[in-house]
Amino acid sequence: MYNNLIKEYINKVTKNMGSNQRKEVSKELETHILDSAEALAAKKNVDIDESIIHEVIDRMGSPEEVSAMYSPEKTFSDKVVDQLKEILRITVHFIIIVTIVWIVLFIAFWIYFGRTDYIEFNMFTLLIMIIIYLVIIAFHMVKKLKIFSQH
Repeated sequence: MYNNLIKEYINKVTKNMGSNQRKEVSKELETHILDSAEALAAKKNVDIDESIIHEVIDRMGSPEEVSAMYSPEKTFSDKVVDQLKEILRITVHFIIIVTIVWIVLFIAFWIYFGRTDYIEFNMFTLLIMIIIYLVIIAFHMVKKLKIFSQH
């Protein structure tokens, strides 16, 4: 029967999709194939059979072409990796900026006062930098999650 033909085609289309996307696309494709087959059979004034299903599937294109029309669904681990990369990027930028500011201040104090003992890197300085870093990360996460975005 033609149901196996439809399922085989749908399986080829959805083989590389995530489970949620696979379910959605499978339902969508099955509905589309059956509706198109019904319309084509009515147009030709015949019953739906394997030749009608083959014709509908041929018109849709190869499974690879149809699969390419759907954007890939990111898995949870892909999303976590993306977030970690973003945090790493922010961290590297923060470290570079803090280092540049410290070097500029060090040189400025050395030129202006002739000595550098005015600049100390102590626990208080480290605590301030950590707080600033956490605030930057928090703002980024709020922006990324779009908590305050208008819909």
